[in-house]
Amino acid sequence: MMHTPPPGRAEVAGPTVESERYTLDFDERHGVLSLNWKRGCPPYFSPALLADMTRELSVIESSDADGPSPLRYFVLQSGHENIFSLGGDLAFFQRMILSRDRPGLLAYATQCAHLMHALHSGFRNRVTTIALVQGKCIGGGFEAAVACDCIVAERHARFCFPEIQLGIFPGMGALPLLARRLDRRDYEEICHSGHTFTADDLADKGLVDIVADTGQGKRATDAWIRKRHHAFQAHREIAAMRRSAAALTRADFETSLTRWVDLVMSLDQRRLAMLSLAIQKQQSESR
Repeated sequence: MMHTPPPGRAEVAGPTVESERYTLDFDERHGVLSLNWKRGCPPYFSPALLADMTRELSVIESSDADGPSPLRYFVLQSGHENIFSLGGDLAFFQRMILSRDRPGLLAYATQCAHLMHALHSGFRNRVTTIALVQGKCIGGGFEAAVACDCIVAERHARFCFPEIQLGIFPGMGALPLLARRLDRRDYEEICHSGHTFTADDLADKGLVDIVADTGQGKRATDAWIRKRHHAFQAHREIAAMRRSAAALTRADFETSLTRWVDLVMSLDQRRLAMLSLAIQKQQSESR
């Protein structure tokens, strides 16, 4: 495995600029591209991280326009100890609210929705997307994991949609995805309660595909990929059928964006005070 773009990476994802916010590792033997958020990058979706990832994923989507790509799997993971992602950039939300910059918040939300669609569609049905969750997976981070084909979670991982506590909702596309995958009781428990769930909890509900012991998530992911390697084409066709049966278009991911932005922009003083406390917590956990 390499921590710089490997030889021949242009064949995988075209020319690109390595981000200061993540590393890219490519396993040529199994066709696995891993995007690993660096420890120096705050573990939430800042506008800068979103811009870098949007560029990267758009290059991947267009990489095989002239022929088949060697890219088979895309793994999303974090270099932060005990954190996968803390979700959206809450301080950015606050700035948009106080400056009444509704277009700025909508542009951010739209980038998030497009990232979700790229993960959900497997970059136009060619790539199996995997979320390797080794810690807290909160809000928009939970949404990103749900958008992937496979979630591998270490046993200590924790998942939560805390948005309801602020009077808002997960608005970037996770809700229609979960509505297709869960029965009504599980959907309401996960999306309405604001409760925290363990990896085993979500495995029981069919959301987490593999639960690994703490520290063994990478090994479990590699083993899952190796197991499929010799029949990859068959596995890809089977997965494509499942994906097409519950497919969401980019427009589907954008459906609730304006309602989400309207709710965020209309938070009252009590909710804004709660948002300030949530910002302090997010920034404290990011250190």
